[in-house]
Amino acid sequence: MKTLSKTIYFGVFSGAFLCATPTFAQTQNTIPFEAPQTRQAYNFLSAGVANHDKAGDSIIIEGSYEFNSPWFVSGYVLDSDDGPFGNGRNAQGVKVGRYVWLNNNLVADFAGSVGQVDFGQADTAYWGVEGNLRTRIERFEIYGGLGWVDYTDAGSDNRYQLGTRFYITPEFAVGARYQDSDFGDGLRIEASYHF
Repeated sequence: MKTLSKTIYFGVFSGAFLCATPTFAQTQNTIPFEAPQTRQAYNFLSAGVANHDKAGDSIIIEGSYEFNSPWFVSGYVLDSDDGPFGNGRNAQGVKVGRYVWLNNNLVADFAGSVGQVDFGQADTAYWGVEGNLRTRIERFEIYGGLGWVDYTDAGSDNRYQLGTRFYITPEFAVGARYQDSDFGDGLRIEASYHF
């Protein structure tokens, strides 16, 4: 995706977000929100569209489940824009992690991951580790993190992410993140259901 297209997508997303915020703010006192909410941060299903500087666009389905507080498991499936039966790039992975409260509004999580990546011309397994910080300010969740991945047949890579979610209701959120993924840097826009 060209820089102009990225700018247009980001502009449309930001504009819609800013237009919708006053409407949601009016109902703020009628919906109970805690800050932060680990239940919502680690129990969700999301669908998103990402643009990668080395592989074009992709669709990402991701989920997370807190199976025994403070432990959680999550996974994702990524399919590039050639479709599910194309021979292009795709990836899938799972991670197990634990979160730790640092203070009453800041949570850190640490996780180990394994998965498989198809770079188009080569497949490789991977394993990695990561750490993230997240906080919740009323309806906004802000998070960022660093990680490291070792691809069995393709070397290793450092990773980062920085993102935010806006909770429309306690269950539904929209978000955007800028991250380094298996296919390079890119912007990801997503919608999620939290339970």
